[in-house]
Amino acid sequence: MYENLIIILPIIGFLIGILVTTIGGGGGGLYTVILIMLGVDIQTAVATSLATVLPTTVVGAYNHNKQGNIDKEMGLVLGISGFIGTFIGIYISSLIPGNILKKAFGILFIILALVNLRNFINEFKSEEKIEKKTKVRIKGYKKIFIPLFGITGGILAGIFGLSGTPPIQLILLLLGYTATTIIGTTIFVLIFNSVGGIFGYGFLGRVNITLVLLLCSGTIIGAIIGPKIVEKTNEEILEIVIPIIIIGINMIFAIQMLL
Repeated sequence: MYENLIIILPIIGFLIGILVTTIGGGGGGLYTVILIMLGVDIQTAVATSLATVLPTTVVGAYNHNKQGNIDKEMGLVLGISGFIGTFIGIYISSLIPGNILKKAFGILFIILALVNLRNFINEFKSEEKIEKKTKVRIKGYKKIFIPLFGITGGILAGIFGLSGTPPIQLILLLLGYTATTIIGTTIFVLIFNSVGGIFGYGFLGRVNITLVLLLCSGTIIGAIIGPKIVEKTNEEILEIVIPIIIIGINMIFAIQMLL
């Protein structure tokens, strides 16, 4: 099996590394679906995906931090709660048969595509220009409310290997962050979800080191290039292009998982 993957997996890793660090996520779900399509069992695919995301997010977060794209305080709140949620997701995953989990994947991708499409249309139609932020103070009810999004992201990461991006980006969007801050902070949060997944699935013996190394040989290079693309891209263009890419990816893989 691996002889046929020595060339293709590093290329896939490179492309996903760029994608993750330019849109703030999406890599975990892509890794998982591609590995399933290549014949890897679903729990091993999820575990390997979460492990492969780690170097991507570490390199990506380092570069985004140099550009001032990360709200560390918010990232720590979402990251620590996400780390806890990942273990909950792993436990739930161990109770669900692979064929049912695959169908759940497809349904989840459709839901995410529809939610992102609705948000994109609403913002596109809005005539009011909302001032975006690079930092939000956590106070009052937010101290309880915000960690729930981190926990939800961790649960999604543990079950589906999606890194937990959607709830994280949703709460950052609702709080009014700029596109570049959403990207950088999300990548920072995903480090915690990845570490939680590695510990949890590693204990169960589900992480395939060979597949991780093949993917990581390309993904680290992609993670270095991604932030440079973001730095040179106009903020208004990012606001339009990122949702379209996310919606397209969600629909393509929803169809693949449901067929």
